[in-house]
Amino acid sequence: MPRGRKPSSNPEEADSGKKSRVRFIFEPDRTSPNGITYSWLIHGTYKGKEKAATATRAFWLPFAYEASGNHSEAELRDLAQQSIWQMEAQIQHLREKFGIGVGGSSLATETLVTSESVSTVEAEGTVQLPPMPAPDQTALVSTQEADLLDEFADVL
Repeated sequence: MPRGRKPSSNPEEADSGKKSRVRFIFEPDRTSPNGITYSWLIHGTYKGKEKAATATRAFWLPFAYEASGNHSEAELRDLAQQSIWQMEAQIQHLREKFGIGVGGSSLATETLVTSESVSTVEAEGTVQLPPMPAPDQTALVSTQEADLLDEFADVL
């Protein structure tokens, strides 16, 4: 669909075989973490746009499908499992590429709080959470690294 053109409300034009499209324009500064990442994906790797789309879907597709209300719980669970497998494969790729072993502290080994692990005391109206492990002091992220992560997360 040409830029600036609105979707037609004419049923004949809508049925003419043209697909409805989502246009996504993202123009980060080339020297920012987002700019460096997307420049490399688009210009420095094979099928970079597809890789970016795959990564986005792995993170967010199950949530988008859930919000659509058009999918069963079983379909959503299967989709979430596929997303987890994609992300786990990427984690393994990162570990192998950059020589990072499975360390002592990782989100995968921490105690996660789920809706099932939270006990509600209705009489007092309070929620009791299981004890959280003490933070690993060696795993703290510097302010500069946190800023980079926040900028990267802003694109998603």
